[in-house]
Amino acid sequence: MSDNLPALLKSPSQDNFPATVDTELEFLSQARKLLDAGFPDHSLLDIWNAAVHNLRRRVETYGIDLFTSAVKDEAGRKKYDKDGETINERWAGVDELTLINGATKLGVLNKKAGKSLEMINWMRNHASPAHASDSKVEAEDVFGLALILQKNLFESEMPDPGHSPSGLFEPIKASELTEENLHLLTDQIRAFKQADVRITFGFLMDMICKGETPSRSNASKLFPEVWGKANEDLKKSAGQRYHSYMLEPDSDTSDDKGAKIRVLETLVQVGGVKFIPDAARASLYRHAVKQLAKAKDTAYGWGDEEKAAKALTQFGPHVPSIAFEDVYQEILAVWAGNYWGRSTAYVTLKPFIDALNSNQLMALARMFKENERANSELFQSKPKTKAKALLDDIKAKLTIQASIDEIDEIKEEISVM
Repeated sequence: MSDNLPALLKSPSQDNFPATVDTELEFLSQARKLLDAGFPDHSLLDIWNAAVHNLRRRVETYGIDLFTSAVKDEAGRKKYDKDGETINERWAGVDELTLINGATKLGVLNKKAGKSLEMINWMRNHASPAHASDSKVEAEDVFGLALILQKNLFESEMPDPGHSPSGLFEPIKASELTEENLHLLTDQIRAFKQADVRITFGFLMDMICKGETPSRSNASKLFPEVWGKANEDLKKSAGQRYHSYMLEPDSDTSDDKGAKIRVLETLVQVGGVKFIPDAARASLYRHAVKQLAKAKDTAYGWGDEEKAAKALTQFGPHVPSIAFEDVYQEILAVWAGNYWGRSTAYVTLKPFIDALNSNQLMALARMFKENERANSELFQSKPKTKAKALLDDIKAKLTIQASIDEIDEIKEEISVM
């Protein structure tokens, strides 16, 4: 049997596996003895104990704050005790599967090793000495799983904290970063792999949500760089945070209960409002456009219109379909103006028109004849002229003749209003 044993069981030592410590080597030596004695199921349990101990050390080296951020949405226990004197005390409140999932997310654990540990965990629960089962652990099972863990866990070097997001961003908790330090950390982010980007993204967002000084300010300054390297799913996760805080205000655990507005400010900063789910984004736009409507209805309110238009434009032209009419009726009302003329707010609001596709442009054009708010001023000559000019601009963007003809019909209807 000894000829077939992987080195992990045949000769466990720090010379062969520098990333191990005495506790782990003792587990592995015991696993070999149990295997030789004909107890492969018990042997597998000691391999599991050695792997879990090794993985806990790797996560602690990489960064507990990052691990906590990575597992915040995981099921099960995830309370790491930073004050524990021993590694077992510190990890007593964290489920082992949570440890495996979090370490995999961080990139600390190779995915093959992660799946092997999940298999061992299944065997612990269904094929171990503590559970009667027809699926018994065989010596060959131990060989195979030990070899995978040898290649993908125990032979791997320990993480270098100086090159992990934890090592890079620890300073932002201590004091306001200087411009030189910000440039240094920004350059480090640019060199990150996608796994590091994912964890850094969540970590910085956590600090922004917590709102503590000075970490919140530092994180806000660094966030645009990591946003630029983030994929669509990560960006959607930031939008989902805003949505979650809107639906469940009690989920905001920050001292000042200001996490929702901080997430929104951050998304505005990076042009990410479009990643907020439709329902929450619709509410956001409806609230903003109320100020535009109020300004439109105010005597001598052109200055107010311009301010409200700038506030609306901050969110970008990403109006969800469920709020399309509510928002664009106010844009058209401002665009057409009144008897005296119109404010320059229409120039600020032009990106909202430019962002529309052909179907949306036709829906917008029809609002001049079907929406009472949009056509409320069209009995007067100046608003008529402005509305027709906009329709001509829309017409120039169309290619389907039926749509072009419909625009002409709408213009005729405006003429007789």
